[in-house]
Amino acid sequence: MFTVGLTGGVAAGKSTATKFFESEGIHVIDADIISRDLQLKDKQGYVSIVKKLGSEILDTNEEIDRKKIRDLAFNDLRLKQWLEDLMHPLIQQEVLEQFENVKSSWVIYSAPLWSKKNIFDRTLVVGTTKELQIQRIIERNNCSESVAIKIIESQITSNQRYCFATDLIMNDGNLENFKKKLNFYFKLYTNLAYEKKN
Repeated sequence: MFTVGLTGGVAAGKSTATKFFESEGIHVIDADIISRDLQLKDKQGYVSIVKKLGSEILDTNEEIDRKKIRDLAFNDLRLKQWLEDLMHPLIQQEVLEQFENVKSSWVIYSAPLWSKKNIFDRTLVVGTTKELQIQRIIERNNCSESVAIKIIESQITSNQRYCFATDLIMNDGNLENFKKKLNFYFKLYTNLAYEKKN
């Protein structure tokens, strides 16, 4: 199975990229979506988080309020570490199960970050400027500039992320331009997957 690791900084365009590849029939295993699903009501992540943080972490529908938990984690590094230690093994197990059920000719594993232990045939990094990241985070999360900067600084730097890349897309133009770049890599990976299989 030909595998592509896809990553990018917050608000760089990773979700837009995964949606594009899915629209072309490629199976995407998305760690962010898996993490969210594991925190839905009565799932394992949900139960553990509510047990530790109490019902004040819930919204009016008794689901975890992701904004509240994000704000708490960014202001408490020990809590952030606890959440990572809780969620990472759960996510890993679900990822392995999803890899067993891939139907497309190649597959994408999308995650905000990973270690050098993760080996892919190709690694596609989506990048953008810090200015655009800040602007997009403020618009998306309805937060202040200082919070947006804190979110960016909590992740590895762009240069550290680019070191993982075999392929790099800069998402610093309009959507049409970004999709043209994504289409180039869709064709490339489809050809490489065919070559690997044959």
